[in-house]
Amino acid sequence: MAASATSYAPAWAQEAQLGGRLDTTGATRTGGAVQLPALPSAGGLAIGKALSRLQPESRATTRGAAETKVYQQASPAVVLIVSKDSLGSGALIAPDGKIITNLHVVGDADEVGVVFKPAIEGAAVSKADVRRAKVVRRDEVTDLALIEVEEVPAGVKPLAIGNSTTVQVGADVHAIGHPTGEAWTYTRGIVSQIRRAYAWQAEDKVQHEATVIQTQTPINPGNSGGPLLDANLAIVGINSFKGEGEGMNYAVSAEDVKTFLARADDRVAHKTQTAAETCEPAKVSEKRSDKPKGVSALIDTDCDDKADALLITPDSKRDPVVLAMDEDGDGKFDVMYFDDKHDGDFDEALYDTDGDDKPDLKGFFRNGEDEPYRWEKM
Repeated sequence: MAASATSYAPAWAQEAQLGGRLDTTGATRTGGAVQLPALPSAGGLAIGKALSRLQPESRATTRGAAETKVYQQASPAVVLIVSKDSLGSGALIAPDGKIITNLHVVGDADEVGVVFKPAIEGAAVSKADVRRAKVVRRDEVTDLALIEVEEVPAGVKPLAIGNSTTVQVGADVHAIGHPTGEAWTYTRGIVSQIRRAYAWQAEDKVQHEATVIQTQTPINPGNSGGPLLDANLAIVGINSFKGEGEGMNYAVSAEDVKTFLARADDRVAHKTQTAAETCEPAKVSEKRSDKPKGVSALIDTDCDDKADALLITPDSKRDPVVLAMDEDGDGKFDVMYFDDKHDGDFDEALYDTDGDDKPDLKGFFRNGEDEPYRWEKM
């Protein structure tokens, strides 16, 4: 998509700018259902905030005990992911069954198989141990995917997402995964370097980019999607690919993981689902707009008799239909969706994930899908 964020500026009514407040002065509910473009299934910040509150276990005092404790406490949260064409790793990051992994592990599948670590160390895994997991989110640029199982085994605790910005070169890090199918293998190494805006390309031929942690921690095919852990059992990266040469291993940073997860606000998904299940969005007020020329309508999407969205339908099809939403309930627009073709499907979206009234992420949709297939930082 050649258009940039700024190229859309003339199409935004003043009320629809990110950070602009919902002006409901004089607005009264006029009734009448309004047909909105298909809303994406999720967006926002709640999951990232919830994960940041998870507290890791304390560190053991001696080196031998420390490594043993990392494995014993972290390995139950590391899963084996089975797809049609490959085996990979993943890390449980929320008690409701959310698991972070690499996109290249799940590919284009809608569902994959997930196996949690057997209670007996080294026990064989059978088909009866495989649980179904749905793929709920993808990001081609950072090669990340979020999957979800319906039920987590009793006693399995999720791993916390750490702060990779504080990771030091030379620090010890730990990896748990399934290299070449050798299930629940533990390795330890050191951080060689932090590389920002690092670009790479793998067998999928997609051009990836992220902040990555370069390590000497031994990893192999099958480790992909598994956690890179610090001494406090926090995930500082997701082991993703190997470089040419010995000991050139790379993990997508925790900060990129947090950004990826920040787009998955359960409150927004619940709000959208509730609106769809219990009522139809209705106009609260409607007026002519000048920039662009067209109709500007305040919309109540959740049937609480309060406007929480603004739909701008321009007269000219050269301007996109714009839906600006207040998804976190603070009275300001934090997400804007653009329907360039006026066909009822979104093509792009801008997200203000940190509340500074400026877009932080730009998402691209395709083929009528309700979840962006690619994201760009702004």
